Amino acid sequence: MPISRRAFLLGVPALAATACAGQPPLRVAVVWSGAELQRFLRVVDAYTAGSRRPVSVYSAGDNISALLRGPAENVIPDVAVIPRLGLLFDPLVSPRIQPRVGGHVQDAFWRGLVTPYEGGPELGAWFKLANKSLVWHRKGERHAPPNLTSWMPRPGTVAIGAADGWVLSDWFENVLLAYAPEVYDGLFTAATRGDPEWWARNEVAEALTVLALIWREAFTPDQGRRALTLQFHDSILDVFRYRGADVVAAPDFALPVIERYAGKDVARHFSFPGHAGGPPPLVAGGDVAVAMRGGGQDALDFVEWLTRPRGSDEHDALTEWVDEGGFLTLDREPSHPLLREPALALRGREGRRYDLSDRLIGRLEGGDGRGLWRVLTELFGDVAAGTTAPAGAAQAAREKIVTSLAKGSGR
Repeated sequence: MPISRRAFLLGVPALAATACAGQPPLRVAVVWSGAELQRFLRVVDAYTAGSRRPVSVYSAGDNISALLRGPAENVIPDVAVIPRLGLLFDPLVSPRIQPRVGGHVQDAFWRGLVTPYEGGPELGAWFKLANKSLVWHRKGERHAPPNLTSWMPRPGTVAIGAADGWVLSDWFENVLLAYAPEVYDGLFTAATRGDPEWWARNEVAEALTVLALIWREAFTPDQGRRALTLQFHDSILDVFRYRGADVVAAPDFALPVIERYAGKDVARHFSFPGHAGGPPPLVAGGDVAVAMRGGGQDALDFVEWLTRPRGSDEHDALTEWVDEGGFLTLDREPSHPLLREPALALRGREGRRYDLSDRLIGRLEGGDGRGLWRVLTELFGDVAAGTTAPAGAAQAAREKIVTSLAKGSGR
């Protein structure tokens, strides 16, 4: 969807980290709001100290994809920190990105994710990582199922913020990666070409059925309808403040929410369960900083400064963010004991995969009310808030995906 300059200025408030007469600020677009945005502004304040160029941070929210694709060149930021990796390879966005030149060396797995082809240039640098395969529970209580297919929770024991489509896609990705990792790998490659063949495979319907069975068992229809209005943060509070549920599947950045509203040392986590004796899945996510072509060398310099490894003896606003939780990097071990193992897994655990929905572009691209997120929201509603049988709802969900892709490819 195109975005006009007027709509951008009205809907995307500019938060000036600092100002300097006579020199236009470097414009940085992010998706964060609230506490995360305030944290980022503190990090940026350090960059603008002394004689560095001033920086203005724009909170674009879900409009960041429209902003980067838009026809109005004058509203495209100089730097963008994006949560959906697929935008790097979008045919409208990719030509506007300045490839990295020099700078620190990134881990091979993560470097490959931001490289359009083998041996090609890196389009961005990783700023903030996330482990999306954790299940959180209250300290002293453990509810870990032995494996995926035996996870049949009693109604009311699982909290899900189903109003946020990414929460449901995280569930699907963990189930699919545990159930059929080879199909998980095939979906991304095929989906970017608009080919529905991988999505039409039986393993997809089977994994969706496993997912639908868990969701149906976890909710009565009334509870399911409430979950459809529940956002991510509220699902965390359901477990740790109100004790309305026992567990919540959530990334590592759930920890600051838990500790802010329920106190310190009240939470523990276990890995999302594996399938049939296989290893637990590890779905990784993260935010990539990219320099846009209009930002010139200053944009490249900012990205390098923002993402460069911090030494163990360095202490600044970014290392403070890491130490307090909710922010994982490849080069610094979190001081919080609950986050050390999740962070270590992101660095080198075999079998890790990147978040599928964040890589998709085109008709399945994520966004509330769109693409894969919409299909999964409808699946959740059918089985958790409605009375549709899990197998039938799963088949219908897969057919929606396949039909959508077939239309997109012109078949």
